[in-house]
Amino acid sequence: MSNTESINHAVIEALNSRDFAALAAKVHEDVSISGIGEGMDNGREALRARLARHFEAFDETYDDALVMSDALGSNVAIRLTAHGKKAGGESYSAEKILLLELDEGSITRFSFFTAS
Repeated sequence: MSNTESINHAVIEALNSRDFAALAAKVHEDVSISGIGEGMDNGREALRARLARHFEAFDETYDDALVMSDALGSNVAIRLTAHGKKAGGESYSAEKILLLELDEGSITRFSFFTAS
């Protein structure tokens, strides 16, 4: 079983501090990406570019993490509260879901969605 708790904490910390290098160290080089921007993409550089565009449009931080995983710890869902400001300056708070798939401690799928 992967150490999902440390990976989850590291991912949220990296997102909050905009530390793309720390996040890149946790993801597989061909990580599958969805839910950040439109469509799907692959790779660390694509993840970095999508997150940079997202944080430029929405200055968000995340807390109140509720982590759920399967018995093996290879599929993880993290419910987060996003606090932020839109580009126009309007503040908001929203529930988000971060889905991670792990293989041997490396994130192979990174999907980020607004909960409805």
